[in-house]
Amino acid sequence: MNKEELVKRLPHGAPFIFIEKVLAIDKGQRIKALKTVTAGEEVINAGDGAPQQAFPFVLLVESMAQASGLVLEAEEIEMAFLTMINDARHIKPAMAGDILIIESELTKKFPPLYVFRASISVDGEIIAMAEITLTSITRAATRAGAGRGTTGTMRR
Repeated sequence: MNKEELVKRLPHGAPFIFIEKVLAIDKGQRIKALKTVTAGEEVINAGDGAPQQAFPFVLLVESMAQASGLVLEAEEIEMAFLTMINDARHIKPAMAGDILIIESELTKKFPPLYVFRASISVDGEIIAMAEITLTSITRAATRAGAGRGTTGTMRR
């Protein structure tokens, strides 16, 4: 899945899509995606106290949530929303020039809640991890008006 396909599936607009390419996906189970951190990104040095040229940790978590939302495409879900973040760990900063490998696996499924174990690695070393919980909205609920005025992590 390339950037153009991701733009169609994720409700975020540029520059808020933090996945460049899906490397592998087992819909309903797991995903492996890629993002290259570049010095020209608007979010670099955004003042969150991270070292210069570092990609903000909160956006690393967002990239894990976006990848997790793509796993749910196999479900009858119109949109999924980031509901909870547990055990988030920032082990090492992601710096300009790093190629991030984002992996997420569905660990628990209690519709409408879906729990994922996600991580980001650079050169085979994990730099961030978190448990991500998404809440889904079904197509029927979307037609009835649920979820208006909120930000989702994926769309059909």
